[in-house]
Amino acid sequence: MGRLIPAWIHPQAAGRTLNKLNFRPGYPAGSGARRIVVVPVQRFTTAISGVPLAGGQRRITVNGAGAAQLSAGPQGWGTVWYPSSVVISTTTGAADSSTAACYIGSIAAANLQGGQSYAGGGDTIGLSVVSMTPGDLLIVVWAGAKPGDTATMNVIGTQDAQAY
Repeated sequence: MGRLIPAWIHPQAAGRTLNKLNFRPGYPAGSGARRIVVVPVQRFTTAISGVPLAGGQRRITVNGAGAAQLSAGPQGWGTVWYPSSVVISTTTGAADSSTAACYIGSIAAANLQGGQSYAGGGDTIGLSVVSMTPGDLLIVVWAGAKPGDTATMNVIGTQDAQAY
């Protein structure tokens, strides 16, 4: 492996002219490379609430068996979702006779079912979830869909988040 020789690096003009506006620190010297500024978590103290829910959109291609599974949930420290519904669809649309079930939890289990649709090609599933915190998921499972279609979900609601 070759070595980086300082003669290969173009020297900055600040070193020759004493112009401080052209000074670019870094390693190797004069490269301008700098460390990314890390914002400490203690700075995130301002709570914003009631904003439209973000990050609840997902899509996947339906497999050869006509099945698909998507999941979405809140991510980030202090984020709380208050979902009201999940809009589901496939590229076939209304002609799609698939079914879609919505589960609330970390796995798709029958005791966690939050809604069901017999129009998996395009429908809105109403939810009665009080709140979701990081680690909770909304999981939508399609059955009987057309292989190769794109299945999508969009979670509608509001969220609380932390800002700085």
